[in-house]
Amino acid sequence: MTTAPQVVSAEPKIRKFPQFSLFFFGADATERLDYRYKLLFEAAKFGDSHAFAAVWTPERHFQRFGGLYGSPSVTGAALATITKRISIRAGSVVLPLQSALRVAEEWAMIDNISNGRVAIAAASGWHVNDFVLSPETYPNRRQDMYEKIATIQKLWRGEKVPVTNGAGLKSEVGILPSPIQPELPIWLTGESDETFLNAGKLGFNVLTANFSLGHSLEKFVSKAHIYRDAILANHGRPGHITMMCHTFAAEDPDQIKKVAIPALAQYIRVNIQMQHEHAIGMDGQGGRQSVGLLQRDVSEKEQEILVRNQVAQNIHSELSLIGTLDHCTKQAELLRENGVDEIACLIDFGINSEEVMRSLELLSKLTLPLKSEGQ
Repeated sequence: MTTAPQVVSAEPKIRKFPQFSLFFFGADATERLDYRYKLLFEAAKFGDSHAFAAVWTPERHFQRFGGLYGSPSVTGAALATITKRISIRAGSVVLPLQSALRVAEEWAMIDNISNGRVAIAAASGWHVNDFVLSPETYPNRRQDMYEKIATIQKLWRGEKVPVTNGAGLKSEVGILPSPIQPELPIWLTGESDETFLNAGKLGFNVLTANFSLGHSLEKFVSKAHIYRDAILANHGRPGHITMMCHTFAAEDPDQIKKVAIPALAQYIRVNIQMQHEHAIGMDGQGGRQSVGLLQRDVSEKEQEILVRNQVAQNIHSELSLIGTLDHCTKQAELLRENGVDEIACLIDFGINSEEVMRSLELLSKLTLPLKSEGQ
């Protein structure tokens, strides 16, 4: 009995990856650097010329973790002037801290500066100390976010909204200049089932993060199904899910041990401090009663155990993008197969600029489809 010959398709083999974008959320705002925004601008220009989809900058206030990024509209405007094609995105605007009028107005300006390349992710916020900017919105911040999204959409489309002026009189205002894009692309930021469901119902994209999902592929897939079902039922399309991942690609596995792991450990230490400050802000008792990363004051030894565990979880998780290029390639394929449309590569977690740029050179091999294994 002879075995039938294997049929090989004449079609070129396409290895499908998600889109890749760049994400910034550095924890070095208190350090004295020659130029704190050097990596942001260098990486954005690289991404612009190497088919990365977008560059994301966040909003964080009054603390070391993310403190370089108090205003995504400021960084977005700067990035718009040095790039030509890459999307300029807020990741995220904490809408309960902001005036919807100002958000719409500022991003319409950047849309014009960039010739129609902006988008925003909207977040309700969580860190209690951020809300010194708007303490009255903290208790109802999620509903406030959705209301402000609706206002921003109206203004973006050229509609006017009712307001009260300085004399206490009712008036109506719209925004100028008119944006280039007829609709502002919007992501919802979060990890809860409710966020994924609401994004689908409202027709928005989703921005989530591997660490906020507990590095669980199973948990992500469950939430992705909730989103896909909702957006297909309400809008007849599959939508778009962006996952933020700490990202570092290297040719030599030893570089992961020497470069990525120490940087990630320090990044997590600063994050723990941010979580602890939130807990203190919630109850004024050192976080003993608040739910957060730290339920109580911990010893230095306990903190280091926590840091080591989180580093190991990040490096070895199903949602990790830290490793050799071969590892990152396989991970990207896995994420795409399981519903990730875009990987937002968080690259500024403490690795020096030269190493980050070498990592991006490697990752740029994945930003375009490879026609076949032999090409």
